[in-house]
Amino acid sequence: MRPITIKLCEIFFLLFLIVSLFFLSVRGGLSQPVPQEDKGPQIELGGVTFRSREIESKPELVRMLELHIQILNRSRKFAAPPNSITVAAVPKEIKSSEEKAVKDFDPGPVEATLNVLLPPRTGRVLIIGVPLPREKIASMTLEVQINPPEGEKKTVTWTGE
Repeated sequence: MRPITIKLCEIFFLLFLIVSLFFLSVRGGLSQPVPQEDKGPQIELGGVTFRSREIESKPELVRMLELHIQILNRSRKFAAPPNSITVAAVPKEIKSSEEKAVKDFDPGPVEATLNVLLPPRTGRVLIIGVPLPREKIASMTLEVQINPPEGEKKTVTWTGE
């Protein structure tokens, strides 16, 4: 009688083990992956467009190059607070038909901060002005970066008049 009881206990234990493993594998296979969006807003750099402007001032006209930089919040839940997004534009290469204009002209880096709330799944345009020399230049290559130094970078080129 004892061997039958031991055999029956072994059978129930093995059956319990098989059923437990089956439910563990089914639960793991049917579970949905959890999206990884607990990090906050996902800010990206969009397109960059240019516009040349002339501003009247004494004694001569001031020429500026406006960079219209699109900033996007790809997050589904999180808004970017005001003053949390900074964009920097650094001139890298300036080409001109006149060599002296390129050597003498150095506009330096320009920074601007978005001072409004950026809601989830929206975008804004931030405008940065870069001074232009009196002489005409053929092209200017700039490096635009969002939240320097670790943010996304883009290299853009403006071709002059």
